[in-house]
Amino acid sequence: IYMSPLKEPEFFCYDGQRHSHITNLEDYFALFQEVSDEIAIGESSTAYLELSEFTAKNIQHYIPNAKLIAILREPADALYSLYLMVHRNKLNDSSTVQKICDGFAHMVENKRSGLINGRYYYQQLNPYLSRFGREQIKICLFEDLKTDPNGLLKEIFQFLGVDEKFLVDTSIHHNKGGIPKNKLLYNLTTNLVSNQTLLRRLTPKRLHKPLQQAFSSIKNRNLAKLPQLTPEVRKQVIELYREDILKLQDIISRDLSKWLE
Repeated sequence: IYMSPLKEPEFFCYDGQRHSHITNLEDYFALFQEVSDEIAIGESSTAYLELSEFTAKNIQHYIPNAKLIAILREPADALYSLYLMVHRNKLNDSSTVQKICDGFAHMVENKRSGLINGRYYYQQLNPYLSRFGREQIKICLFEDLKTDPNGLLKEIFQFLGVDEKFLVDTSIHHNKGGIPKNKLLYNLTTNLVSNQTLLRRLTPKRLHKPLQQAFSSIKNRNLAKLPQLTPEVRKQVIELYREDILKLQDIISRDLSKWLE
């Protein structure tokens, strides 16, 4: 498997106005210039699901035989996690954290945020399901990734047609959520983890992965636990997505009743 060294290039959702890391075909091809004999060649951009109507058409145009993988997280937790990530730099003392949590409750109550729109998975998957064969799409659940990562990876390897017995180290959690204990250390390790271009330019290839894992580990140890979503607000979030969840479980043939609890 060869993955683009740039995570989330977002090329297929670029429309001439929206911000994307890669905005032309030549630069997109350049991401894969080191491909040798890999069987599966790909990249990952979460915006491809959020902007699916536009993106599915572009992917079909350029790569009609593409294999597509979506990993879906329970909407209430996903929305809350995304909101806290957006406001992570403001998370300092307990009073600031409380203000952020109150802001989330206000956002949900008023239903006025683009963040909310990004969790309607049934609506977002439909453009792909209508343009690509079902055998080209694998829809996974985040809880499977948490409870049995190697089992899920085996399924994905089978889907991609690569060695399903290959073992992957899943002990390092990248981009883990939390409240930074030391802001300076957090900003430093975040920049080192995210700026892969600089890392690859300044260090030998054999050190790229170990260094990235080391920086991720330091970053994770510097994070305190996030505040939990209150039952009252969680119930409000679930109601936003209830109808979409019920439709989704039919098309993926999975019981999603826990998402409604």
